[in-house]
Amino acid sequence: MNSTAGLHRGLGPADVVALTLNTIVGAGIFGLPSALHAAAGSHSLAVLGAAFVLIAAVAACAAEVASRFDATGGPVLYAREALGPFGAFTVGWLLYLTRLATSGAIIVVMLDYAAALWPALSEPLARGIAITVFLLAIAALNLRGVVQGAALGNVLVVLKLTPLFLLAPLGLYIGGWPQAAAEPALQADALGAAFLLAFFACMGFEQATIVAGELRSPKRDLPLGMLGGFLLAGLLYALLVLACQSMLPGLADTKRPIAELALAIFGAAGATLVAVTAVLSCAGNLSTSILVTPRVLFALAEQGEIPSVLARVSGGTRVPGVAIMLTASIICVLTLTGTFVHLATIAVIARMLMYASICVALLVLRRRGPAPLAVPGGPVLAVLAIASCALVMTTASAEALRAVGIALLAGYMLRIAWRRFGVTTP
Repeated sequence: MNSTAGLHRGLGPADVVALTLNTIVGAGIFGLPSALHAAAGSHSLAVLGAAFVLIAAVAACAAEVASRFDATGGPVLYAREALGPFGAFTVGWLLYLTRLATSGAIIVVMLDYAAALWPALSEPLARGIAITVFLLAIAALNLRGVVQGAALGNVLVVLKLTPLFLLAPLGLYIGGWPQAAAEPALQADALGAAFLLAFFACMGFEQATIVAGELRSPKRDLPLGMLGGFLLAGLLYALLVLACQSMLPGLADTKRPIAELALAIFGAAGATLVAVTAVLSCAGNLSTSILVTPRVLFALAEQGEIPSVLARVSGGTRVPGVAIMLTASIICVLTLTGTFVHLATIAVIARMLMYASICVALLVLRRRGPAPLAVPGGPVLAVLAIASCALVMTTASAEALRAVGIALLAGYMLRIAWRRFGVTTP
C-alpha cells in the first residue's frame, strides 16, 4: 500500500531500532526487577521469558503484516484492510488516547526524577513551566522534519541505554550468577500477576510501524528493525533482572532497584547516574511519542475518518504539522491538569484490541496472497496471540471496561459529527 501524502522518506533501519527501544524501555524498567521479584521470586526470569515469547508472537505477526505496507498508520492501516473503516477508526482512536495518557504519565515520572537533580522542579509552577517548555521544544524539533525528530530519539536512546547496559554486566560480574532460592511453586494468582507485569513491560514494539510512510525502505527495514529492537530490549531486561537478583538481597522490598544496584556498584555517584538515566529514558520515550502519535491522527485523517486538515503536510519540511502541534498541546493540557489519569484506565484493553487486530490482519491478508516476509507458522502464531490478548482482557476491571465504552462512544459521536460536516471517506 503506497502513501501519496508527500511525507519525507528519510528514516532508516537504525531509526526503527531506536524508536522501538525508546518505546519499550521507558520509565517502567526502573521498578520492574523488584516488582517482578516480589511477585515471582527466583522464577522472575522464567516469567519474563514467557512474556517475551508471547509478545514475540504478536511482534512476528506485526512484522509480516508490516512487510505488505509502506504507508503511515501501522495498526490503523492493518485494521482497515482486515476489519474495514469502522474497525480502523476504533483501533486508531483507542491507540491515540492511550498514547496521550502514556505520555502524560511519563512526563510526571521524568519530572520526579529530575527533581532529585534540581529540587526546584518539585514546585507546581516550575513543573508547569518545565512541562510546557519541554513539549514545545520537542514539537518544534519535529516540525523541522522527521529526520530531526528521529535524530533526537536516536541520541537519547544511546545516552539512556549505555548506563543500563553497563550496570547489568557489572552487577553480574561483581555479584556472580544468582542462585535460585528454594521456594514453593507459584500459586496461580501470583503467577498471573507476575506474568501480566512482565507482559506489559514488553509492549511497545509496534510504534515504529506507524511511521512506515517516512521510512526509506519500509518493507525491508521495518520488520527487521522492529524485531531487532524488541530483542535488544528483551536482552536488557533479562540482564538487569539477573543483576538485581545477584546484588540486592532484599530485592522484593526494594522500591528503586536500579538505583540500589548503581549505589552498590558506584557508591553515592550511582544515585545521580540513575536519576540522569531515568530522565533521559523518559525523555527518549516522550520524543518517540511526539514523533509517532501525531501520525495516528494523520492516518485517520488521510482515510477521511477525521478532518482532513490533520493530514496536511507542510510544504518545506513535509511533516504533518497540524497533527504534531495538536498532539503536543493536548499532552500538555492533560499533564498540567492531571486528567491523563482517567485515560490511562483504557490502556490495557486498547493495547490488546490493537494487538488482536494486527493478528486478525495476518489471517485475512494471508488469504489474499503471500507477504514479502512470510513468518513460518504465521496463522498459528496469530491464533495463539489472539487467545493471549483475549485472556489478558479478562483481567480488566469494570472501571476499565466502562472507561473504554465511554471513550469509544465519544469517538463514534465525533466521527458521526465529522462526517456530517462534509468529511468523506476516500
